[in-house]
Amino acid sequence: MQTTLPFPRAHTPAGTQRPKRRWARWLIAPVVLALLLGGGLWWRSAKQASTSTTTTATVNQGDLTVSVSGSGTVAAARTVDLAFQQSGTITAVDVAVGQQVKAGQTLAQIDASALQLALEQAQANLKAAQANYANVQDGSATTQDITSAEAQLTSAKAQLQQTKTGTATAADIASAKAALAAAQAKLDALKNPSQVNLSAAQLKVTQAQTALESTRNSASQAKTSAQLQLQNAVNALTQAQSKYSIALQNWQYVQETGNDPVSPTKTNAQGKSVANTLNDTQRQQYYDAYVQAQAALESAQNNVQQSQVAYDTARQNEVTNVQQAELTVQAAQADLDALKKPSQSDLTQAQAAVTQAQANLTNLTQGGTAAAIAQAQAAVTQAQANLDSLNAPATDSALTAAEASVLQAQVAVDTAERNLAQATLTAPFDGVVSSVGAVVGSTTSANSSALILVDQSKLHVDVSLSEADAAKVAVGQQVALTFDALPDATLTGTVTSVAPVATTSQNVVTYAVQIEFDPGTTAVKVGMSTTADIQVQQASNVLQVPSRAIHTSGTAKTVTLQQGNTTVTVPVTTGLVSNGKTEIVSSGGNGIAALQSGDVLVVSGTTASASTSTSSTTTNLGGLTGGPPPGP
Repeated sequence: MQTTLPFPRAHTPAGTQRPKRRWARWLIAPVVLALLLGGGLWWRSAKQASTSTTTTATVNQGDLTVSVSGSGTVAAARTVDLAFQQSGTITAVDVAVGQQVKAGQTLAQIDASALQLALEQAQANLKAAQANYANVQDGSATTQDITSAEAQLTSAKAQLQQTKTGTATAADIASAKAALAAAQAKLDALKNPSQVNLSAAQLKVTQAQTALESTRNSASQAKTSAQLQLQNAVNALTQAQSKYSIALQNWQYVQETGNDPVSPTKTNAQGKSVANTLNDTQRQQYYDAYVQAQAALESAQNNVQQSQVAYDTARQNEVTNVQQAELTVQAAQADLDALKKPSQSDLTQAQAAVTQAQANLTNLTQGGTAAAIAQAQAAVTQAQANLDSLNAPATDSALTAAEASVLQAQVAVDTAERNLAQATLTAPFDGVVSSVGAVVGSTTSANSSALILVDQSKLHVDVSLSEADAAKVAVGQQVALTFDALPDATLTGTVTSVAPVATTSQNVVTYAVQIEFDPGTTAVKVGMSTTADIQVQQASNVLQVPSRAIHTSGTAKTVTLQQGNTTVTVPVTTGLVSNGKTEIVSSGGNGIAALQSGDVLVVSGTTASASTSTSSTTTNLGGLTGGPPPGP
């Protein structure tokens, strides 16, 4: 099959001679020598020819899948940082890192004795308020009512006395004393630093100076290495430009004349100098050399750009890292200077810390605040009023006050119950403990992190895809997941979301894709590196052939079918292409039978021969894409 050339061809008829020129006698010898050398080169090149070779391929039936790949790390469905809502001393930590827990399971506890007492007190107040309300409604008071009111008054007075004398526990006082001792020790250290502290500070200065010198050396070396790589890339680009220029000139000469640019002429059997016209194989070789030189030039240009970026990064890193190391030296030196000669500001702050610690200890040992005492006094007053009201006739205002007291007492009970429940930290969902910061015996404050719980019921992987790949991905597509840490494991996942908006980083546009999967019994852990192959297209049980067996001419595609000792050209319509295989959507027509599974196709190719005669066999290369076509 012949294909029309996409570029002009020039032909020099055999036997055509160039116009004769007059030469001076002294030029005859060099001309003869040049002709002899040219003839030798032509004879040597004529020894290389090509021979046609063929192989076969079989039509078969099977599945084809097209995938796009991305990488990411395994992430959990939920990660929660759990904290106590109340302050207190941690009395129990019932879980360890890596332990599986169920929703509602107890994880840790704090000392709830004070909270329990507060609840009991609130419950007693509620009962008293309810009884008082009932008595006010009935309009009469029994001996039991009066006794209860007297008990409530006694309890309120006891609470007032306790508030005045202090409600701090022994642990609270011990903690305050320890804080005071620490603040005093810091003040003493500033006034009279120990030799151990001075030596430690001096060691930090020495270490920081050593690190600074090391940073300068390593950063300079990295910059020098990047600069050398940039220079090498520039040199390689220069060489590629030279080779590309030669290959381009040769190919342009071949297109314009059809002759060999290295040996334009040859001597025929009659001893005449004629044009050394190239055959199709030789033209193909010059075209291939041009294409390869062009590709090498583009690769060299890319390498220069990458090397320039690496060099600029190395220069910036040198400045940044050295500045950071210098700041570390300055900070260490400042600490040493502060030890040797503390500033008046440091001494003032240390003295203030001692004063504050002493004040805290005093507050704990001298009783409640004025507000707390006033609140306790109000409770006494209320209890006294309740007792007095038992002997007085009920009024509308008395009923309203009694009802308000019940509501207020109920709120206090609800608050105390909630506070007591918050002394126990429970799991909000099934999961695994990933971190435990709570320590038995330590004091925790409200909202301080105690442990971290991870929900591994659903695992997912977030990958970033280029805009070309993301355009092929849709929710619901299946994904094959492999893991660096588990080379023998391959799991199946599903695309659950594709970001509608791109993320741009360093001029690179990507789209976030989330993939959910069930690990089953596979030992997959959160944070593992993962490669995801997303199946974006799939054709099941389709007729397929090796892609190399398909010949393309313009928009027409054919295959060569072997039938006994003959071959038949079969038109085909192709579909999905993957991994060297091409789907055959339809074939045959106009009296030509369609392809079937098991049919044998002929695949043509060329190989070089070591020696041939001066005449060569022309092989039809019309099926090649992008190369020069055969001669007429």
